[in-house]
Amino acid sequence: MTDLDETAEPVDGRVARRQRNIDAVLDVVLEMFEEESMLPTIEQVSTRSGLSLRSLYRYFADPGELLEATIKRSDERMAPIAQLSAIGEGPLSSRIDDFVGMRLRLYEVAGPSFRASVANASRHASIRAELARNRDRMREQFELQFEPELAKLKPAERQTLLASGELLTQLDSIDYLRRHRQLDIPEVKATLIGTLKTLLQ
Repeated sequence: MTDLDETAEPVDGRVARRQRNIDAVLDVVLEMFEEESMLPTIEQVSTRSGLSLRSLYRYFADPGELLEATIKRSDERMAPIAQLSAIGEGPLSSRIDDFVGMRLRLYEVAGPSFRASVANASRHASIRAELARNRDRMREQFELQFEPELAKLKPAERQTLLASGELLTQLDSIDYLRRHRQLDIPEVKATLIGTLKTLLQ
């Protein structure tokens, strides 16, 4: 391995170098997620990134900490994609189209990290908690986008519709349609839009 000992550099240089190395490592793990390597070891990441095991263990105490940092980095990158402008406003058909388009874009970019989160959730409490928070945020987003329709319902009906819509539009469901049912993006889009129209109209 060719990475230099950071202690030989000035403080500012060490900080910048450390962050560059960490970012490079996290990008490597994200690439491994895309290649379906959901449980990468420190040794595998060291080989792939070109950084020594010594450096990696200086940055991350164990593989779990490395995975947690990678998933957090992915979540931060995905935040702009997950946004909706004028949430809850406009005609229902436009809100459905906007919502489905956003979720599909999010899945296409975040799918590998999402699957890695699911694969590692049982082993790491922090990953499990972050996965739960993301799912809760997605539910809340659905609720806000379609509040005009939900507001017309009785409490029990509202809960049923909200649960149905959430189930349909979580990344878990899109992953099932894309990978297990092998639907292409236009087919998934048509499925989601058609079912949401049936639910919400």
